[in-house]
Amino acid sequence: MSDDLMDRFDEAEGDGSEDETQEEEEDTHSNSRNRTSSTKSTRSRSQYPMYLSEALQEDLDDRFNKFNARRELNDEKQVEKHKHFLEGLIKSALELGDYEEYVEEELQR
Repeated sequence: MSDDLMDRFDEAEGDGSEDETQEEEEDTHSNSRNRTSSTKSTRSRSQYPMYLSEALQEDLDDRFNKFNARRELNDEKQVEKHKHFLEGLIKSALELGDYEEYVEEELQR
């Protein structure tokens, strides 16, 4: 990946982290319980905490950044991490149905 593109990612991550923190704080105080609609803004959605290992968090961040990098290189609209990327990722895992194998592996650890 070019240095220019990496610099833009670093800038975007720095700028976006404050917005995500603010959105998460606002979600905490929100009484909204609409968990099914992905068309509503992130702020109007209820929070669902996930406690992930640092390695998994890094992998998710890396995949999200690469996903958006490919979209940017193809002049496509960028996606939001929580509203689009993570929700799509979770939905795909649930629909594929092979998540049980991974859960069993984690249980054995």
